[in-house]
Parts: sequence; structure tokens; C-alpha cells
Amino acid sequence: MKRFRSVGMVGRILLVLVVAVLLELLGNIVLHRWQEPELISAPQIRMIAARLAKAEQTVLSTPRPERSHAMHELAIGGMTLNWVPRTVITDFTPSLPQLERLHEDIVRAEAGLGQRELRMTLMPSVAPGQRDLLGALRLSDGSFATFRFSPYLASPPRPGTVVMMHILLIVVVLGIAALMVRALVQPLRALAEAADATEQGRIGRFRIEGPPEIQRVATAFSEMQARLLKTMDDQTQALVAVSHDLRTPIQRLILRASLIEDTETSVAMAADLDEMEHFIEATLSYFRNGKDEEPRLVDVAAIAMTVADTAADLGADVHYLGADTLQARVRPLAFKRALSNLVDNACRHAARIEVTLQESAPDRFTIDVEDDGPGIPADKRGEAVLPFRRLDTSRGQQRGGAGLGLASATRALAVMGGSLTLGQSGLGGLKASVDLPRQ
Repeated sequence: MKRFRSVGMVGRILLVLVVAVLLELLGNIVLHRWQEPELISAPQIRMIAARLAKAEQTVLSTPRPERSHAMHELAIGGMTLNWVPRTVITDFTPSLPQLERLHEDIVRAEAGLGQRELRMTLMPSVAPGQRDLLGALRLSDGSFATFRFSPYLASPPRPGTVVMMHILLIVVVLGIAALMVRALVQPLRALAEAADATEQGRIGRFRIEGPPEIQRVATAFSEMQARLLKTMDDQTQALVAVSHDLRTPIQRLILRASLIEDTETSVAMAADLDEMEHFIEATLSYFRNGKDEEPRLVDVAAIAMTVADTAADLGADVHYLGADTLQARVRPLAFKRALSNLVDNACRHAARIEVTLQESAPDRFTIDVEDDGPGIPADKRGEAVLPFRRLDTSRGQQRGGAGLGLASATRALAVMGGSLTLGQSGLGGLKASVDLPRQ
């Protein structure tokens, strides 16, 4: 086992090929035997050998006129015998593997027959498709004891059956080879899953196993993953700390702006400070993706209705459509924050918004947030979910924004095993579709 673990990727691929070829060869040998099965057992082979040995004794002790009759009396169990001074029976033993094996078994049963010329061939049997064994043993006086055993070979299967068996053999060999290849690439699959987890800010767990080349890659990736995640966490903590620290001076500036006698200047400064505070809140929301929150079984319909009602209370034309109740295991705060970001994004750019909840499968559900705004062109939708991207040409900027609403929702949904898809709304604007598992 230790020696096999040291075999590289190339060696293991060659091993898969060798095993596949050997299985194909072995299968063809078995099928060849199956196509022409022998109908003779080991006891019958010993009986044939014993009768041939006795035939020589009988012939040599019997006058020539009575030899044929004496040989007929030796017939037993499907085997008939005869005596002839000469024979035209030709030996086909070297060209037929079945006869070659039978010759060896007969000589093994009666060693004395090994010194005699034993001719064997096949001929059609009375039964359709079957074949009889026809043979002749040269005796010490030059005459022959001939024999016939019926039946010897069974009828071969139909060509269609043979083709189907060969196809089945190919499928089995390919299936075994596919399983071996799957086991060979399993470490790579685990490494890819760990890379995906790293992209989402999680530590991808995997075992360092497989060929030496993959083990070296996995070891290097594990070390790189730890360094990368530590760097990401340090940067996140620093940014969150700075964002928190900025809130205090912003609140002081808001208070001082309210004391300015020039109303126009005071309102403009308050608007700028409000936009700064909104930017900070959006940034914190982006980094609070919910990974530290434990999933719980909650009523997602109630959360969706609460988000819609909150937006409506603030003056937006938001309507909830869908189930009155739907239980699912999610991270409640992260789920509510993501849905709020989608609704808030729609409220900034549209007059009418519809929130639709439905069960898409027994184990999944979807929430569609649709609006009648300008929408996002199809070629820009992939860019829209990236952080700090604001598509001014397609969506209005009535209330500004940090460009983190869709990115925060995408990030939080990914942590819960879900996804966010942007499309065309039936209302004419943007459709943000959330897909999440229920468990």
C-alpha cells in the first residue's frame, strides 16, 4: 500500500489503462468459452480414457472377425466404439483449444495413452447446433479403435446475444475504469471545493491524499489558504473598526450642521453626512455576511412580509405576494438583511415593487423582488453584483448608494447555500430572484 501511494499521476493513469485492458481480455476469454460450452464432465473424460485403454486390450485379445462386435459391446454413456484396420479421421487437436485440453485430460487419466497416436475432431450432432466428438486411437498392431461421444459441444448462442454480451462487457469495463478515474481525481475535486469555500471566506476542509503531485499541490494550497484567510480577516476587521470609529465624528458633524444658521448649507451638509453614514452601514452589512450566525428553522414568509411592510410604511409602493407561511432553516438576520437590501435597491430606482415567495421544489424556495424601474441590461447584470459597482447608465441615482446592496445580498445568500439571479421583470424593470434550500 505504501508503495502504491508513492506512484505518481502518470503511473496511476497507466494502471487504470492496464486494468481496463486486462479486464477486456479476461472478459473476451470468458465469452469465448461461453459461446461454445463443453457438455462433457470430468468423470466422463475419465470414462472415455478408461474405455480407450480397455479397447486396446480387447482388440488385441480378440480375433479380427470378432473385433467390431467386441468393440460395440464396450459402448456406454453416449460413447460408441468400433474397430477398423484403417481410418480417414484427421486430427484437429492442434487447431481447436477444446480438443487440446481434452487430449491433455485423457492422457492425464490414462498415462499409457500418451504413447499412442490419438486423433480427435468434431462433427455435427443429431441435435441442431450441437457437435459430437469423433476420434481414433492407433493400436500397437497399426489398426484403429474409433469412438464417438455425443454430444460434446453445445450449440453456440445467437449472434444478437453474442453482440449484446460484448456490449455489456464493454459497459462493465468502462464503468470500472470510470470508478477508478473518479477515485483518481477525487483529491482534485476536494481541492476545487476547498478553493470555492475560500472564495466565500470559509476554510475548505480536505485531506491531503492522492498521487505525490496532488499532495504537493494540496499542501501548498492549504498553507496559502490559511495565509489568505488570515489576511482577509485582518483587512475585514480593520475596515469594520474604521467604519465603527467614523460613526462618532459623523454624528458630531450632523449635530454641528444643524446649528448652522444658513439653512441651505445646513441641509446640504446633512445630506452629505447622511450619505456617508449610509455608505458605512452598507459596508458593515457587506462584511456581516451571516457566517457567524447559526441557522434556525423560521417562517421565511413572515420575514418577507415584514420587510415589505417596513418598506411600505416608509412610503414605497411595495406589495407582498405568495404563501402566508413557509418554514425553512436559514440564518434569520442574514436572510432579512439580504432581502432588505434587494427591496431597498428596488425602492431607490422604481415606483412599484412586488415581493413574491413560492416553493420551487420540496426542498427549496424562491423569492422574487420585481420592480418597474429602468432595469439592468443583460450584459451588465454580472457586474451589478460586484461590490462597489454603481451602474449609472442603467439605474438612477436618486438616493445615491455605495454599490453594495446586490453584492451584500449575494454574499449572504452564498453563505446559506443559495444564489441570487438578476433578470427581466414582468413589470418592465429588474427581477432579483433568490433561491435557497429549506434545510
